[in-house]
Amino acid sequence: MEQSREVFIAGCQRMNNKVRESPRKEVTSRRQSVRDEEDVNDLAEAFIKNFRNQLKIQREESMKRFHEMIGRGV
Repeated sequence: MEQSREVFIAGCQRMNNKVRESPRKEVTSRRQSVRDEEDVNDLAEAFIKNFRNQLKIQREESMKRFHEMIGRGV
């Protein structure tokens, strides 16, 4: 019971703080959010590109080992 009261009070305090924020700060916050999303997208694309390159290298190495094994007659 006490914990739910604390959560309620904390929620009210957050709501009061948001009411006090100026619209200008909210716009700045949205712009920052968009930049953060772009950064995350760029990082995700770089990660995926690197992951695919690593898969390609592993496939090439695997094929090389396979051909070496076939060449040895095993």
